[in-house]
Amino acid sequence: MNTAAVRLRPAPPFILGAGLLLWGWQTGYFWYALPMALLLESPRWTGWRWPISDQEFNALSDISGVAFFLLAVYVFTTDGAGGIFVILSIMPFILFLLVSIQRFSERGCMKLSALFLSLRRLEPGSDMDRDIDLTLPYFLLCILSASAGNRRDLGFFILSSVLLIIVLWSFRPRRYHFGVWAGLVGLSIGIAFGGQLGLQQLHRSIEQSVMQLFEQYMWRYRDPDRATTAIGSLGRLKLSDRIVLRVYTDGKLTRPLLLREATYANYGFGVWSNNKTRFDLIDPDITPGNWTLAGNRGGHSVAISKYMIRSTAVIPLPMGTTNIRNSTAVEIDRNAYGAVKMENRKGWIRYRVDFRPGAINDSPPAQEDLFIGSSYRADFRRLAQEWKLYDKTPREIVATVKRNFAEKFRYSLTQRNRYPRGRYLHNFLFVNRRGHCEYFATATVLLLRAAGIPARYAVGYVTDEFSRLEGNYVVRARDAHSWAMAWVDGGWHVIDTTPPVWASAENANAPALEPLFDFISWLKYRFARWQAADEPAEASSNSYLLWLLVPLVLLLIWRLYGKERIHRNRRERATPPPAAHPGMDSALYRLIRELEQTGHRRRPGETLGAWFDRLDVQVPAETLHEALQLHYRYRFDPEADTRELRRRLTERVNTILATGLIAPAGGQFGDVQSDR
Repeated sequence: MNTAAVRLRPAPPFILGAGLLLWGWQTGYFWYALPMALLLESPRWTGWRWPISDQEFNALSDISGVAFFLLAVYVFTTDGAGGIFVILSIMPFILFLLVSIQRFSERGCMKLSALFLSLRRLEPGSDMDRDIDLTLPYFLLCILSASAGNRRDLGFFILSSVLLIIVLWSFRPRRYHFGVWAGLVGLSIGIAFGGQLGLQQLHRSIEQSVMQLFEQYMWRYRDPDRATTAIGSLGRLKLSDRIVLRVYTDGKLTRPLLLREATYANYGFGVWSNNKTRFDLIDPDITPGNWTLAGNRGGHSVAISKYMIRSTAVIPLPMGTTNIRNSTAVEIDRNAYGAVKMENRKGWIRYRVDFRPGAINDSPPAQEDLFIGSSYRADFRRLAQEWKLYDKTPREIVATVKRNFAEKFRYSLTQRNRYPRGRYLHNFLFVNRRGHCEYFATATVLLLRAAGIPARYAVGYVTDEFSRLEGNYVVRARDAHSWAMAWVDGGWHVIDTTPPVWASAENANAPALEPLFDFISWLKYRFARWQAADEPAEASSNSYLLWLLVPLVLLLIWRLYGKERIHRNRRERATPPPAAHPGMDSALYRLIRELEQTGHRRRPGETLGAWFDRLDVQVPAETLHEALQLHYRYRFDPEADTRELRRRLTERVNTILATGLIAPAGGQFGDVQSDR
């Protein structure tokens, strides 16, 4: 093998095995990495080698590519965006077959075209299609995959640095002094160590900022103890149109269905919160997958599908939920404010809920449910006096509050002015009287408290959009909603004073491509549900879908080889079949055979040129040498026009033989050698 043609140098001895062991230690695959390392290093002691052709390397590379594609689809549909780390951690498995075959091949390398389909269309011998050695890239891949493991300690940084130093030492430029090289390597390691600490800090800062942004616009994991509102935010409050819940009902809803996630009691400066609440474990029923939250089963039932971004999260439930059924939950807990936390797997889950509308089983009111912060007390007492709430019964107070908010206030997602000292609620109540649901709910809770009625602030979603595509109701991120809860006549009641136009106002901002996005979301959801198969009936009915992977794999393989096979067939039809060796169909061999048959003897080891010079024939030596030069160009000149040379050579030989200028030799026939 011409080593000058190898674009990548091989890895230093034993570094490949060390990289695999480091990867196995970091990712938990050590007992897989150990035999893999021994196998890749064993060619140093064994003489086993196999003649692997370029076509076989191409096939192995294609198989690895198909395996990577199928694995990526599976992982990303299972783990979402976090699947990138799973893919990264198992990449050494994907390329192991290709690298191990290279290690045991006679050539010890492969063509670059094995990795890139575009290079396979080049002419054979192209400068772009060089031989490469994958051992060094595979080692670097092992280090990168090891970084995706769970052990993020100083030991990994030290070991990976040592291995990289060994690799750099084998490639170091000899013209520089060792001290210069060592100093640069040390400086690089120091910068890398400081950089990774800085990246960790940057990651934490970005994560905190993103979480704050998600909290502001309610696109987040629900915290049962804290909810940051968008009160006081300038500009337009933009909510996502992505589908976050799917609700299955037995019939059409006659009114929007509220799905509550959490309830809060304390308000101050745009933040609703609770004192640290305790979640109590709910014992499961005898029937697997069933939990009873309150009393007997309710008269209404819905099924809810929710995407779990964490294994434990607060789940949305209808007001007055009594039972949770058909769930794969491991544990369910509930706090005094009605928030229910479920421990389940990540991804799309599904559970059925029984509920009784109006039967809210939260804890009775406490002193904090009447508290109004000093910054807001004067405003709400003033408004309660203007609306004459102090001389009314609780029912009359609630009715008056609803009527006044409906008649005197407007819904708006836009806040154009910033008011001094952040008096956003004051402006909402007495100046422009316009805002979004958080303004209405917060103002309602504090106003009811000012009138002597215990009240709380609730957050969740409104279910009102039926999807013809899916045949069920869908809930989008922009359907996030907040409302008030008031203690009237010995029980909690929902008081929603936000004008009903809020849903249509937000739906008007839906993008034009929303139907396309919904279709893609539905396909992803159906695939995730088939994959999870939460319910036994669903699992059995969908198990046959596993066989769809077989035609998918066959289709991918056919697509990989189809175009190459078509191009090859076209080339074979356009050109004559090649000879066993290049130039073996030269017409000069016909002339040589004619000379041999007429007794013109060629001496052992004699060149064709010397033989033609001493031949005693009537053909001029110059004519024979012209045919010989055409023959040499036809056989050995890679840049020549072989078709034209073959035509000219054939015409020249035909002319020589047709003139009859080759007479039989007078001597005895001897052994004649032909040039091969």
